[in-house]
Amino acid sequence: MSTNYYAFGPFPGGDPDGEGLHIGQHVGGWEFLWRAHDEPGVICTDTWRKLLDAPGVTIFTEAGVEVPMEDFWRHATLRPAQAGLYQMRARTRSSVHWRDQRGCPFSKAKFF
Repeated sequence: MSTNYYAFGPFPGGDPDGEGLHIGQHVGGWEFLWRAHDEPGVICTDTWRKLLDAPGVTIFTEAGVEVPMEDFWRHATLRPAQAGLYQMRARTRSSVHWRDQRGCPFSKAKFF
């Protein structure tokens, strides 16, 4: 089972996905995979944090459930070593284009 997360609100570059700015995806048993966007310049967790903390920005799951920023952030930045080997697995190289300074996996590809 997977869940995609989207940001809604006023941000630079508008809404390139047409349905909120795709933040990334959590698949049960795997670490959160972040989606990078050249516009509005979200390519690491620091830039995502800045965008998501901006006034008027909200986070929703693909099912339409609003998620408080702090709850989302705690979940999305959890590293496999912090969760334990049997609770989360690291993403494979094929799905990750790079990891940021926190070790969070990022992809520029659209995924669903």
